[in-house]
Amino acid sequence: MIRPVTTPSPHRSMKLPVEESELIFCDVQDIVRHLRKSNPIVATRFVQAFRSAVLQLSEMPHLGRLRPDLGAPEVRSWRVVAFRNFLLFYEVLPDRLRRVGPSI
Repeated sequence: MIRPVTTPSPHRSMKLPVEESELIFCDVQDIVRHLRKSNPIVATRFVQAFRSAVLQLSEMPHLGRLRPDLGAPEVRSWRVVAFRNFLLFYEVLPDRLRRVGPSI
């Protein structure tokens, strides 16, 4: 049987490690604390959705939209599923995904 030859896409799943600073972790904790005040279940769902989004981006880092409007042409943004007001900002580097920060 002859199988077609396919050329892998440069944007195909790379499973990049994710780099983040303590400041970003603190920002996410602040968001969770804010959500927990009004609804602890929503806060838990946000943590799960946030982790899922980071995992998805580590597997497909070019999913996010380029954001040259932010003054850094390499920065991308991606919405956290089910939490449309929350964006992840990140950069795709050759050997890793660097989280720049969350935003509301």
